[in-house]
Amino acid sequence: MPQSLDAQSIQNQLGEMNRMLTRVMTHLARTNDGQTSMILRDLTQISSSLGTLKQEVVKNLDTHQKQVRALVGVGSAINSSLGLKQVLEEVMDTLIALMGAERGFLMLRESDGELKVRIARGIDHVDLNEDAFAISKTIVGRVVKTGEAILTTNAQDDPRFVQQLSVAAFRLLSILCVPLKLKDELIGVIYVDNRVYTGIFQDEDLSLISAFSNQAAVAIDNARLFDDLQESNAELEIAYQATLEGWARALDLRDKETEGHTKRVTVLTQRLAKAMGVGEDDLVHIARGALLHDIGKMAIPDGVLLKPGELTAEERALIQKHPDYAYEMLSPIKFLLPALDIPYCHHEKWNGSGYPRGLIGDQIPFAARIFSVVDVWDALISDRPYRKGLEPEYVKKSIREGSGTHFDPHVVDAFLGLENLSV
Repeated sequence: MPQSLDAQSIQNQLGEMNRMLTRVMTHLARTNDGQTSMILRDLTQISSSLGTLKQEVVKNLDTHQKQVRALVGVGSAINSSLGLKQVLEEVMDTLIALMGAERGFLMLRESDGELKVRIARGIDHVDLNEDAFAISKTIVGRVVKTGEAILTTNAQDDPRFVQQLSVAAFRLLSILCVPLKLKDELIGVIYVDNRVYTGIFQDEDLSLISAFSNQAAVAIDNARLFDDLQESNAELEIAYQATLEGWARALDLRDKETEGHTKRVTVLTQRLAKAMGVGEDDLVHIARGALLHDIGKMAIPDGVLLKPGELTAEERALIQKHPDYAYEMLSPIKFLLPALDIPYCHHEKWNGSGYPRGLIGDQIPFAARIFSVVDVWDALISDRPYRKGLEPEYVKKSIREGSGTHFDPHVVDAFLGLENLSV
């Protein structure tokens, strides 16, 4: 049976016993037996003792539940993906509330072996300046040296702190300093104190604090690993992005006719996607897909891709294979799978007459439907060596006419509704 039900059952039983005593006392009060007054006096004392016992049960239950919540809270931090800052706040706030402390700080051992204050908090969850503590480093030093917690119910009378001027100067009464250990290795220290009340921290709390600090150490270590992983992922993201932009730049340099095209369509595609409600996470993949939309052309020979004259039917069929080449190049790269829709499908048409697969309507991935409008816009509005760019109003009219055949009508409406189409 759960502990909370056991405690509740005890309270109910004590209450029922008190009610039974009250009924007996009421019955006895109606008799004229000479011994009634003595019995009533004893029963009254028993009833009073039961009431006191019930109050103690409730008090102990509240304390127990508070302790359990604290340990569960730290356990949740262990199993969550919270970063180090959030975990440190959770640990400090929970310990301050659990112990009835006024304020506290948490130190962690850095890579150079030195202990550094990483967070200092007050009872109202407000960050404090490290200088606000100004306590003797001897207390922390002793915990670090022995690896054991220091707990005092009245620091002013504790012989261990006779020589600690800061204890007297700052009128510290209750002090608790706990080591944070991971596999018997000290990784930090937690300190809390109270300058108002003595007896806040009790010796019997040491086992609870030990359990709390052990869980806190695991939570902190996990959070550090999580932050390190996040940092490594961020560095990888930057490297990947630089590589993608390098590929896109190489394509632009290869085909002078479309130089700058990739950057423009990427910016405008993001703008249109955002206007259509695409979230930030998906925008990242759309941007990468736009950057790589013509990556398949790397497999097209220069003699065909850069041919100044009209293409033969065979050459045109070869160029139309560049989406397939893009798929072959990018699909083995797990990182780029969410960005593959645009390179693979941006030449599909709403009525099914596009290539390479002849997809129709909603079969075409949404990102590709967005990009195809932007791609045609930039291709027509931009200058080429063999022609000047077309007038924006004419291109808008052409795109409107392609709504429902070449383009998704909803995407066309959203595109033409953008206030600024320049990049």
